[in-house]
Amino acid sequence: MVSGKQPGTRHTIPELRPPGTLPDPAANATDSNSRVWLALIVVASLGLAVVLVLPQLVSGPAPDKPETVATGPVLQPEPETVATGPVPQPEPVVATAAARTAAEQALQAYLQLRARLELANATAWGEPEWGRAAEAATAGDRLFGQRQFAMAGESYAAALQGLQTLESGRGQRLATALESGQQALDMDDSVAAVEHFEMALAIEPGHELAAAGLQRAQVRAELLQLMATGTQAESATDLAAAQAAYQSATLLDARYEPAATALQRVTGQLTDSAFQDAMSRALTALEAGRLGAAATALQQAADLKPGDPVMQDTRQRLATARRQARLAGLRRQAAAKAREEDWSAAVMLYRKALAIDSHAGFARDGLAHAEDRNRLHQQLDHYLADPARVYSEKPLANAEQLLESAGGVPATEPRLAGKIERLQRLVSGARTPLPVTLNSDGLTSVVIYHVGRLGEFTSQQLELRPGTYTVVGSRTGYRDVRRTITVKPGHVQPPVDIRCEEPV
Repeated sequence: MVSGKQPGTRHTIPELRPPGTLPDPAANATDSNSRVWLALIVVASLGLAVVLVLPQLVSGPAPDKPETVATGPVLQPEPETVATGPVPQPEPVVATAAARTAAEQALQAYLQLRARLELANATAWGEPEWGRAAEAATAGDRLFGQRQFAMAGESYAAALQGLQTLESGRGQRLATALESGQQALDMDDSVAAVEHFEMALAIEPGHELAAAGLQRAQVRAELLQLMATGTQAESATDLAAAQAAYQSATLLDARYEPAATALQRVTGQLTDSAFQDAMSRALTALEAGRLGAAATALQQAADLKPGDPVMQDTRQRLATARRQARLAGLRRQAAAKAREEDWSAAVMLYRKALAIDSHAGFARDGLAHAEDRNRLHQQLDHYLADPARVYSEKPLANAEQLLESAGGVPATEPRLAGKIERLQRLVSGARTPLPVTLNSDGLTSVVIYHVGRLGEFTSQQLELRPGTYTVVGSRTGYRDVRRTITVKPGHVQPPVDIRCEEPV
């Protein structure tokens, strides 16, 4: 900034902040709006200083006012030197005014750009251009105070050009800081990486790549210690400890390739070891017939390596063993049901066995025998459930045919033998006539359906096979009478009275 004095007065111009100095800590705590207003005030003040102060610095002493003593240091005139050449002629007034105006305009442009770059935190990232521009501006202030306006304008223009170059190169500085930070990170130089990424964040606060790089750089020392711990544990074949260390390293920095590679390697070794252990347990259990334990161990192996060929082969063996065990179980159950003569249950079990293995011979043969026996029991039960069925001629003949096809009484099937014996007694009884006595009045004509006409009688004894009979009596001039009698084996049939006594 320009500083100088007029005879009788002294003016102080706002002092420029030295290049490279950091802002006051309190200023960092203010919000962005306060900083904008402060910068605008500084620019306005500097503009007023240019307009009001510089004219006084270059004007001569006021003729009507006595000279006042300055309270600050007095500038001493330089000793005159003897000119060896022609004496310079004073510059034309018009040229001096134009040079002065150009210098003032260059200074204003410089101050405005400086204020804008201060808001962009250029004091933290703009060296050495920032310092050089400040030096050029200071030289311009000195030349302006000496009324060397053209040279002052050149200094201000140089200061402005320096800041313009600084502003235009901001993007390149950001890219360089990011690249340098990444290179330092790749070389595990965390100190240099932190410095470069912090510079990038100073250039562009909140930059995602810079923030991520800074975070990675800040944990790199701890990450390297974890990597050393993992390497030592791996060398001691303590794979679990190595895995834990490498896992912690990847949690600190998921993009750190050596940690990810080491973790994958150790995890693969642990997986191989666990897989081999699970397969060994599965095969041992399979050989011992402990299919449940074999299945559990095999599932553990499948969780580790689903597509391993060894596991697939063992799974096929387990499936075969399970099928054989299931068939053996069904065979035992069906045989037990056959011994109990529960042929319907045996049929169901044999069918289940054939559903598992259609070529199982025991199931095919057993099913045929069980179905035959089950059908025979159902036929026997048909007559035994209603013994009166055999009292009719055709059902009786069918029952006799069934007994003939059943053959002898099997000693190993007591239930079947009991049913055959009961039906035999039922058929024998149905074929054996029983005595039946009929009493009448000698005037009523008696007929027994399906037996024959008996005519008039007072008492008559017949031999009838078991069954149900209808006896009808008729007499001229009287109402017919009807009686139903049932002849049962083992039962004494009481006499039946049949006579017509109700006149018409």
